[in-house]
Amino acid sequence: MTSEQKKRSISLLLAGFIIFSSLYVTQPIFNGLSHYFNVPLSDVSLTLSVSTFMLGLGLIIAPMLNNIEKKRMMSISVLLVSLLSIASVFVTNFYLFLVIRGLMGLALSGVPSIAMAYIADEVHKDRVRKVMGLYVAGTTFGGMSGRVVVGILTDLANWQIAIASLSIINLILAIFMVILLPASTVQTPNWVSPKQHLIKYSQLLSVPSVLKAMSLAFLLMGTFVTVYSYITVRFERAPFSLSESTIAFIFILYLIGTYSSINFGKLSTKLGIKKAYRLAITIMIIGIALTFITYLPIDIIGLAAMTFGFFGAHSIQSSYIATLTDSSKSHASTLYLLGYYVGSSLLTILGGHIFVKFDWLGIGLLSLVLTLTAVVISNSLFKNVVN
Repeated sequence: MTSEQKKRSISLLLAGFIIFSSLYVTQPIFNGLSHYFNVPLSDVSLTLSVSTFMLGLGLIIAPMLNNIEKKRMMSISVLLVSLLSIASVFVTNFYLFLVIRGLMGLALSGVPSIAMAYIADEVHKDRVRKVMGLYVAGTTFGGMSGRVVVGILTDLANWQIAIASLSIINLILAIFMVILLPASTVQTPNWVSPKQHLIKYSQLLSVPSVLKAMSLAFLLMGTFVTVYSYITVRFERAPFSLSESTIAFIFILYLIGTYSSINFGKLSTKLGIKKAYRLAITIMIIGIALTFITYLPIDIIGLAAMTFGFFGAHSIQSSYIATLTDSSKSHASTLYLLGYYVGSSLLTILGGHIFVKFDWLGIGLLSLVLTLTAVVISNSLFKNVVN
């Protein structure tokens, strides 16, 4: 491996870590934010939802800025996200805090959409999978680490110190990324106007199979984030009464997702998409059902099963979306991610209101309804798939 290849690989690993450790930092501290800002728990869910929603919208907008050099775009994103995250800890007004979180989500979108294009353009085809794997590993580890670090530091100090500490670390990593990442050598030959992008999006949105794939992303990601968002609050309360630092370690279960994604990709080749997807979503449903039992070991097993099933289903969905069109594959993938992040934002808000009124029983029933709806849609989507 050449020096430039090493720099590129490390930089993309750092980019994935920074973006996803910043995105979900409020998820393990909903209770603390509710007390600090003196707002209902259902409103606190907006701190996560507004970021994911703006990220989804940003993914639509980012490809339209294809005249900006890719390294510059990603560099601006990681630096801006880190600085905004630091600024958020000094805010005492809840609505200003939401504005900053929304701007963070918009800034975050500059990496996921550009990183994959950068890898495709700049990395030799023999190394694409390895470099892409490092980027994905960075996103998974970042998403997990952000939650764990913030949960532990909030328990030891407070949420401001927790988020500030992680943000300063991310700012240092962002500077290293900017220094290490080689500039793009391949540029888009012709600027594509926003109108042309919108035409491609509208054409894809008229394809039923694309809408079904987006719906699956919306439903399952929404279920996944909602369960993790409110089970942390559930575990803080009696009869569990766990500390925030103990709860933070629950997010280590995300590592199961890395294993599941890889193996369900292989399993879908062996069993076929329909059978592999049915297995993944069945495991997810069983996991949700287990969380109805108020016994910590069983709940953890349920969370692990739901995580395993979700990432398995997600790996199948995200790869299948690209097969639904011969052209505009990147636009189809962007629409899938739009459904993915909008689902996590809107359903987390809905989950907050349900949790306040019906506690965990409401979240569990909502999650089962959403996943069973996904079963119906997936049967329709995959009904003509041969294998």
